[in-house]
Amino acid sequence: MASPLALALLLPPTLLFLSSVWCLFSNYLIARNVGLPIIIVPISPENPLWMILARHILPIVQYIPFGNGYFSRFCHVGWEFDEKSKSHLELGDAFMFVTPGKNWVYLCDADAIGDINRRERQGEFARPVELLAMLDVFGPNLSTVHGQDWQRQRKCTAATFTEHTNAVVWAESLRQGKQMLEYWKLAGSAGVRSTAKDVRTLALDVLVKAGFGKSFDFEGSGKMRKSNGPLSYRDALGLILHNAIPIFALGPRLLQRLSFVPGLGRLGEATVQFKKYMVDMYEESKQNPQIRGAQGNLLTSLVQASVEDKLISQEEVLGNMFVFNFAGHDTTAHTLAYTFTLLAAHPEVQDWMAEEINYVVEGDDPLQWSYDLFPKLNRTLAVLYETVRLYDPLLSIVKGTENQPARLKIGEKEVVIPAHTRVILNLNALHSHPRYWGDDGLEWNPSRWIQVAPGDGPSIDREQLVIPVAKAFIPWGEGMRACPGKKFAQVEHVAAMTAIFRDHYVVPVNQAGENDAQARSRVLDVVKDTGMLLLLQMLHPERAALEWRKRA
Repeated sequence: MASPLALALLLPPTLLFLSSVWCLFSNYLIARNVGLPIIIVPISPENPLWMILARHILPIVQYIPFGNGYFSRFCHVGWEFDEKSKSHLELGDAFMFVTPGKNWVYLCDADAIGDINRRERQGEFARPVELLAMLDVFGPNLSTVHGQDWQRQRKCTAATFTEHTNAVVWAESLRQGKQMLEYWKLAGSAGVRSTAKDVRTLALDVLVKAGFGKSFDFEGSGKMRKSNGPLSYRDALGLILHNAIPIFALGPRLLQRLSFVPGLGRLGEATVQFKKYMVDMYEESKQNPQIRGAQGNLLTSLVQASVEDKLISQEEVLGNMFVFNFAGHDTTAHTLAYTFTLLAAHPEVQDWMAEEINYVVEGDDPLQWSYDLFPKLNRTLAVLYETVRLYDPLLSIVKGTENQPARLKIGEKEVVIPAHTRVILNLNALHSHPRYWGDDGLEWNPSRWIQVAPGDGPSIDREQLVIPVAKAFIPWGEGMRACPGKKFAQVEHVAAMTAIFRDHYVVPVNQAGENDAQARSRVLDVVKDTGMLLLLQMLHPERAALEWRKRA
């Protein structure tokens, strides 16, 4: 007979198991009435423990016969990148995950997705803000509120992303790009393995300039300044962004209490120091209206909305400043890392882009290049579009039904999405489906975005950037919840490419016995070795050593 202690230990996991089985069965009964293909997923994609452990457990259990292999295909974070449009070609434009948590509808239909984005403004298919509650670490913000609070904050924050801000981003990205290139050239023929780290520094420096009006020179390899004193603005923010997961999991207050744990002390200090900097700058801008008008950065714009317009609280200013930096840092950095590595493997695209840059830009000093040049760099922007099409840092956009079911037309069929259901706009599938992108949809080909208008004169003057299927390309989202920093990101990427590739090009460093073609193929394998951590990123970018050379 089992002892009372053994029973006490077995009771909680047994009850949890039975509860999960019951919820899974109940959700299956609900899903069966929808009429979409069903995939049974015994662990909820929202389970935080499974999100962390799945990659380590799946190699062990992938051969267990469960649901025709669906367990190993769909039960891990990042399966959308692995599948691309394959699952939708197999199962249809929409299918359902039945889980012990909520049911999930995965959607790859451009018209239906457009309908969802339009109807969100009417209160349907709202973004489930509870999934982003972790972003509240410094205060309520645009990502974690809804309803009237969202509308109020949106009004304030939209005003911060102006053409003035974009001009600042342009100039700082050119400066940082020039300095980063000079650092990379020092490596010579040995090449640079720190590309992914270095672009994080560039992205951070641009954010600090545009967000706080503080300027720093580029420092290579992502190394923090050595200092025994308090962290600087940039270093505190950089440490926070680089360690976002433990901050979200533990929160700033618990981090400070765990300062005795190796590695957490400095991180706890960074959260305290960063908030202090934001509060000090808030108070400084609040007391001095001339600072707000003179600097015109994101922080001072939000302070104006708080102090003069009385639309946003101090806590909301701090919360939005953090979430803007968080949302704009890793997404930009990972995209830049992908772009540089892909360009190294595609010299023909480098030449094509450099031809445009040299045609548009005059003068040798990037610091003198006007923001007015940005709209003319269509090929350079096309390189960004093609990169985020295939390597969007966000695998999907999550919407959902709340207390009421909602009708949705998917292709020629109308279905009723039950209440309390996640609706997933599957970006990886949408951005690669042959219906929208043709048979070469999995190939990285930036020229697909460029069309030449009829007329006289050089064809490069008549080139236009055209989105092949507008509704099938939404890397920054669409509708009322679209990313407000969309143009910010585009300007930063194009400026960095312009500063670096005008006079230089990049090649993979050949390993022993390799020719150039083999080296390029190996670098593409590094790109394909991609997975989902906090965002989609290359798992081992340091394996691609890149050499920078001056154009003849």
